[in-house]
Amino acid sequence: MVRGDFTASTSLLGRPYCMSGRVIHGQKLGRTLGFPTANIALNRVNVPLAGVYVVRFLNSKGVAINGVANIGVKPTVGNFKPSLEVHLLDFKGDLYGERATVQFLSKIRDEQRFSGVEALTEQIQKDIDTARAYLVSKETDDLQ
Repeated sequence: MVRGDFTASTSLLGRPYCMSGRVIHGQKLGRTLGFPTANIALNRVNVPLAGVYVVRFLNSKGVAINGVANIGVKPTVGNFKPSLEVHLLDFKGDLYGERATVQFLSKIRDEQRFSGVEALTEQIQKDIDTARAYLVSKETDDLQ
């Protein structure tokens, strides 16, 4: 199996690969950039993934919300300990304190350092567009 092959891991696990945790307060940088995120506490020494992913976020009530997740150290805005941040597509609301599960569907790209916040913001929008296209293609596949 190839690292990051979520189709194979889903087949082997019988479900998508996922991580769970509580939604915690972060730096609120995503919100200031126009892309608010749900920050999931990673209570792990080693994080098995890094990069930007298409995900499905399941809140404590089992409601599924599509999103884009970043797992990493956020090198453009400063190196931090690894974190899991999920921008939820077409969602507004307060999830602080809720237990959530993030299912990983597809990798978009590796985490990278950008020249500044403007370049980062442009890339985040491209990542969202990529995620939306992936999700539409999967819906089309499911209908066939």
